Amino acid sequence: PASAFARRDQHSWCGAKNCQRSYATAAAAPSRTASSQQLPKLQTPPAEALMAALEEKLAALSTHPPKFAVRGRFVHANARRAGLIEFVEDGLIVVEDGAIIAVAKDADQIKAVLAEHRPQDVVELAETEFLAPGMVDCHVHAPQYAYSGTATDKPLMEWLQHYTFPAEKRCVDVDYAKTLYSALVDRLLMQGTTCVALYATIHVPATNALVDICLEKGLRAVVGKVCMDRHGGDGYEETTAEALAGTRACLDYIRKAQPGASGLSRLVQPCVIPRFIPTCTPELLAGLGDIARESDDVWVQSHASEAPDQVKFVDTLHPGKRCTEIFESHGLLTDKCVMAHCVYLEDGELDTFARKGAGVACCPLSNAIFSLSPGWHAFPFHKAHAKGVRVGMGTDIAGGYAASILVACRHAAVASKHDMGEKDVDYKDAFWAATLGGARALGLDTVLGNFEVGKQFDAVRINCEAGNYDTFPSAIHPCCPSRLEHDFEKFVNLGDDRNIASVYVQGKRRR
Repeated sequence: PASAFARRDQHSWCGAKNCQRSYATAAAAPSRTASSQQLPKLQTPPAEALMAALEEKLAALSTHPPKFAVRGRFVHANARRAGLIEFVEDGLIVVEDGAIIAVAKDADQIKAVLAEHRPQDVVELAETEFLAPGMVDCHVHAPQYAYSGTATDKPLMEWLQHYTFPAEKRCVDVDYAKTLYSALVDRLLMQGTTCVALYATIHVPATNALVDICLEKGLRAVVGKVCMDRHGGDGYEETTAEALAGTRACLDYIRKAQPGASGLSRLVQPCVIPRFIPTCTPELLAGLGDIARESDDVWVQSHASEAPDQVKFVDTLHPGKRCTEIFESHGLLTDKCVMAHCVYLEDGELDTFARKGAGVACCPLSNAIFSLSPGWHAFPFHKAHAKGVRVGMGTDIAGGYAASILVACRHAAVASKHDMGEKDVDYKDAFWAATLGGARALGLDTVLGNFEVGKQFDAVRINCEAGNYDTFPSAIHPCCPSRLEHDFEKFVNLGDDRNIASVYVQGKRRR
């Protein structure tokens, strides 16, 4: 079976790396003699050649013909309403040139679809595996990945000055930025994230390097240069003119880096990023709004109503005005805009978000660390959905210390338990937001988010038996409708990168 073949390949890959270490150890060890006769030297292949051969082998195993299909169990978000998950016990998804061209959900449909479309290869999932849409992370600060898992001891505005701005300032060194960004993109793909909204820094060369790495490794992304012309750190600030010129340069670079691709067919989408209102003058906000209006292929990312100290700072800079009003007045609240956090949005502001089609990146973990205050427990998840606001999930690296969107899902569920005014968020609600909800929040739901015909094949193959938990299928509770739902809930609540057997973006295997 294909699944067993993939597992054997993983084992041989690990074995080869162990073999490489053995060669290196043997070569470095002192020689021994027997009866005064020296043993023959071990011939050691160059490490670079060995690793190149292994990478070539893995690439060959990862390649599918232009038209292929995947058969087995699959789970995905149903577009009819938020939180609705569809479970298919025996399904077939046919992919051609990266797009889904047919979906079958029972044996009779599978027979008909195979006869009609005749895929060149059919990948059979094992009974302990299932397919799910690739996960969407709506909020990541790429340069902050270096210190993720640390620096959780200060309120937001102090945290930015003490940790964040000095860390981002280092990306003036493009080689440093490339090393950091390459590790981040690898990690995100490893976690099953196939689409991400990324903040770079104020540096144009490092931002362009992030674009190159996403394209090279096949991670779908919305990427922009961060803009800030006031209240930055020491040496980490720019003039309004520099911020606007740098933004235009990065937008042009992203477009030219993908010849032949345009609009939603691009792997990387261009974006303007006013960091947040405290670091952007009205002149900068107006200039970025003008740039966003010049073309319909420009996204917007920023932060809104994030934390008590941030909200107070905005009020001192713009007395009587709130984030939503300020962004809207400068043309930055659009249907290609995603605002992070939004914990302190008032009801009228949620209505404005719904009217403008703007998205929210709910970041439960970093919200818990930086955003909460007495009487405020979590982003109003269900209220926002009821008002028609597009809500996705974000890890918020490094304010959120985990790179997995599954961790964000779990924290969303836990946070809702402590909010007396909100209905609980369960694992289905959270996963819906982490897939189709995230695609909607980014304005990409016509391209990805679930397994509908016409969308691109962004998917993760889940091996339920490969993680750090036990499935106990014999112990499924009678109230659980199926083994698939049992396996899915366990994965959302307990799974990690060890369960991610393979990752697809635009129909190509990226892991």
